[in-house]
Amino acid sequence: MSITKLAVVVLLSTLTLGLSSVAVAKDNIKIITNWLYAKKKVDCPTTCGATLSMKIPMVSGINREKGKKPKPISICATQKDRKGPWFTGYNLWEENTCTVGIGGKEYHGERYYCLCSTRGIQPLR
Repeated sequence: MSITKLAVVVLLSTLTLGLSSVAVAKDNIKIITNWLYAKKKVDCPTTCGATLSMKIPMVSGINREKGKKPKPISICATQKDRKGPWFTGYNLWEENTCTVGIGGKEYHGERYYCLCSTRGIQPLR
């Protein structure tokens, strides 16, 4: 299974909050993912890194601002106004919100979950 297909399998199987998922990659390497709450309003790399097993944030790409060091864009989920359905979005390095598109507008949720993993999966370049 290619790493790209594996990333899609892991992401699709974990879009429901509270659901852990296990994907098996080539050479029988298990990748376990889970949603972790960003308790102290910190970014996803910090949230994931603070756990014993889910140390790696799942990333959807790289933020390449001109003149700045490239930084990962992490996958997160938040609700609009703390109620209703959960929306998946992104968390930028060193930011304390989860940004999602709702109704054609950006919403920055301050209460959010980060998608964390036991192993890293490189984003498409």
